Amino acid sequence: MAKHRTTAQQLADAEARLNRLREQARREDTRRRTLIGSMLLGRAESDAAVMQQMLRELDHWLASGHRERRLFRDRGLGPIRGLYGAILCPAARRAGWAFGRALPATVEAPARDRYGNPIGA
Repeated sequence: MAKHRTTAQQLADAEARLNRLREQARREDTRRRTLIGSMLLGRAESDAAVMQQMLRELDHWLASGHRERRLFRDRGLGPIRGLYGAILCPAARRAGWAFGRALPATVEAPARDRYGNPIGA
């Protein structure tokens, strides 16, 4: 006598097959991306103009907080600079980082009212 499988078993088998096919498609997509990246990187390493173009495009493509920007630090892709050359996403910010210099020692400012007038003068 032939074994009869229940509908639930058939459905579980179909889901397992679908998951295997999805995993295979993901692996193939990753392999394609790796091969294309290797080809482009090989071209860029042999031609400085192509390397500069690739880095310019990467600079625009990778967002300021994108963690993969650090992978290209040795190729010359540093942190993103904003207006007047200020680094928008530095590794560590120090006092006065937006101005490119340390802030001067603070001087005790006179107390002011809500309109900006000195109090007690």
